[in-house]
Amino acid sequence: MSLKFSEKTVTVDEKMLYGSISELENAVLALFWVGEKPKLGGLSITLPDRSSSQLLGDRDEMLSRMIGERIASDYEKMALVSTNLPMGFDGKTVLGLLNELLNDGKE
Repeated sequence: MSLKFSEKTVTVDEKMLYGSISELENAVLALFWVGEKPKLGGLSITLPDRSSSQLLGDRDEMLSRMIGERIASDYEKMALVSTNLPMGFDGKTVLGLLNELLNDGKE
C-alpha cells in the first residue's frame, strides 16, 4: 500500500502555491508550500475535538491551526498541517485551496 495525495495549485503574484492532502486511517496530513519542491514548514497538530498544538515553527501558526480545525472536524480525525509560506502570504488563498482539496475528497 502507498500513500495517495490529492494535490492542487494556484498562482499568486507569479508564485505557485501548492496544497496536498492525504487521509490515513487515523489522521489527515496536509501540506502547503510555495515553490516547486515540497518543503516542511511550521507544523501543527489538531485533534478531532479541535484542540491543537504547534509542533514546529511559529510563522503562520494561526493559519495552520485554522486549517487543522477544519480538517479535524470534517474528517473526525487528527490533522497534521505543515505550512511553508513566504512572510505576509495571503491566508485567504491558502484557505481557498484547502476548500478545493476538501471538495475533491468528497466527490
